[in-house]
Amino acid sequence: MSADDFITHYQPPSFFTLFPDALAVVIRHLKFSNETLAILALVNHECYLTAMPVLWSTPRLDNSLVYTPLQCIQSILTSMEIRSLRPETRLMIHSFDLSQVQETLYCTLPDNWLFIILQHAPMLQNLCLSGKTTTSPFVRSQAFRKLAQTNLIHTELKHLDLSDCTDIREPVLKSMTTHFPNLVSLNLSRTSGVTDTALALIVDRCQYLETVNIAYCRQVTDLGLFSVAKFCRRNLRVLHLTGNLKMTDASLLAVAKHCPRIEKLFLGECSRITDSALEWIARSCSSTSLKELELHRCDKIMFGLPLLELLANKCNVLERLTLTYKQINSRRDDLKLVMEAFRDFHRLQSIDIYEMPEHSPALFFWDLAFQASRGKLKAINLYRGSFMTDYILGNYATAPEYGQNISDQSVRKFNDMRNGAHKATVNLFVDDFY
Repeated sequence: MSADDFITHYQPPSFFTLFPDALAVVIRHLKFSNETLAILALVNHECYLTAMPVLWSTPRLDNSLVYTPLQCIQSILTSMEIRSLRPETRLMIHSFDLSQVQETLYCTLPDNWLFIILQHAPMLQNLCLSGKTTTSPFVRSQAFRKLAQTNLIHTELKHLDLSDCTDIREPVLKSMTTHFPNLVSLNLSRTSGVTDTALALIVDRCQYLETVNIAYCRQVTDLGLFSVAKFCRRNLRVLHLTGNLKMTDASLLAVAKHCPRIEKLFLGECSRITDSALEWIARSCSSTSLKELELHRCDKIMFGLPLLELLANKCNVLERLTLTYKQINSRRDDLKLVMEAFRDFHRLQSIDIYEMPEHSPALFFWDLAFQASRGKLKAINLYRGSFMTDYILGNYATAPEYGQNISDQSVRKFNDMRNGAHKATVNLFVDDFY
């Protein structure tokens, strides 16, 4: 029985009303979404029959009830405040996702919503407040200031996602570290208020961090990354630096030197990074653990044969590599040699190549799919903008000599001809960057 089925058939009075501990035993083995958790909050409340309609809006065709994320969260907060949630239930709340919650003019969350959640969910480990979908207007500095007034320290929280939150200020980020000292993963991608000093204070106080995401944090410079390299050197596994235009080779040298356990390094769109930084990474201790490396749209990195061979020889466990087509095609005569260099990546499973030109030679990628990485390669993902041959008078066009160039037709034909052969699949995507 699923969590939803259990909640649907559980209406008081019941066996669980007489034996509340039995309820805790049953739901311990069920995975709850915010919706079922909200229903459970009402089930535990004395006003179950009168409060239930508040949770839902209009019925669907199958007579099931429709609810909104905001109403669910409001029900949970209310049940927490009036302490109608049983202690056994509160201990089972391990994850909270508010990324789909959207306030309206007439329906909002209280200013102390964050304090209520953290106070009444002592075992909470994952908290997602991302504003990527709804902009999360309630995730603002005022909610964290309310939390700061209580001096609450939540030691169980391990994963915090504040990505795309545009109303978070630098002092708030600095104070946040006192409330969540045991963070393992922190996502600050496109979060306002991320500066060098804020980042330095965060990594200084949260020294268990294994994943740090500061992608598109335009105010972060080498100074902030020096702090990451210094204070996260023991545990750092994943570092997202995509789109940081102020970062240079110097800070990457510090990361390569002091973070020997790093497994995933995302450097896409870092326009000031050069070949020298990659050489340092390849020759550092971190090269023995590096599994994913993103370097697309790094305009100053040109994958010449010496650099490719160095990466292949030193990064022995590399499984995924992303780059831009012009980085490996600075000299068209070298394409054959480049393909030979890719064969030396013993564990490479995926190659992502961006900015594919309209008339790029298909033969290079067919050979790469057959021979690269000594048969370990599983996928070659090609990303392109809109081609002129995509549409003619509203219909899909057939490019001339499409078998010799990369196109939807040639990629489809190549994959159909694989017939289960041990070679990589080629995928062609339209890049949202354009």
